[in-house]
Amino acid sequence: MRLFSLVLVSLLALPVPGVAADLPEIKARGQLIAATSGNLPPVTYLNDKNELIGYDIEVGRFIARHLGVKLDIVRLDWKGILPGLQTGRFDAVFSNVNVTPERKEIFDYSIPYSRSAVVVVARDSVRDVNGPSDLKGRNVGAISGGMDGEIPAKAIEKEHGAFKSFKGYAGYAEMFADMAIGRIDAAVAPDTAAANFIKDRPGVARLVGKPYVVRYVGVPMQKNSPQLKEKVDEAIRLMRKDGLLDRWAKQYFGIDNFSAQLIDQVP
Repeated sequence: MRLFSLVLVSLLALPVPGVAADLPEIKARGQLIAATSGNLPPVTYLNDKNELIGYDIEVGRFIARHLGVKLDIVRLDWKGILPGLQTGRFDAVFSNVNVTPERKEIFDYSIPYSRSAVVVVARDSVRDVNGPSDLKGRNVGAISGGMDGEIPAKAIEKEHGAFKSFKGYAGYAEMFADMAIGRIDAAVAPDTAAANFIKDRPGVARLVGKPYVVRYVGVPMQKNSPQLKEKVDEAIRLMRKDGLLDRWAKQYFGIDNFSAQLIDQVP
């Protein structure tokens, strides 16, 4: 029997509980309702069989098994995910959500299960872009509203000078497709997504310079979900101990010893 189901529904169709759903309610209903964008390869995306896969999806499935419930995943645009979690439409999010001080005020976070190194990806034919300081006067793209996309891109622009243009995207597929045909010269993105694109489309783009910033990625949950957080943290520690995070990082990111780059506390 499948351990999760892909639920294509709108936000309005989801139930809105009056208070945060903690572990007893989740176990009683028999399912962990989670959200993901489904268009951020290699952490969450659809394969050629229209199945939802990726590093974050592997993590979500394991956590649900550890809780002893099914995983029901709601796919929707990134811009609706955190507001939906805040209003109680889901219990958790598996979509490469960076831990930030502002978000910790709103959500409970697990310990990190991943990390996001924000890098510049330049179109291979654009040879004079070699890092963040070279994006002035360029056509730049990034994930709209993303802490590893638009937000650091705007910080780079403020620090180093105005872009010629900026375009925000809902997912990596659209952004890298635009790069491939020359609509943007460079993108600001996590190294995991960039490496996946470069592997799949050799000769189109390259990573340039050092990471602009490195952030940790955790599972955000509704505020005041202490029992759920404790169990999710326990599952992440098990995945690290058993080598699963390293296995999935190698499979999806091509990165070795990934779990050694993580910490055992919420940053």
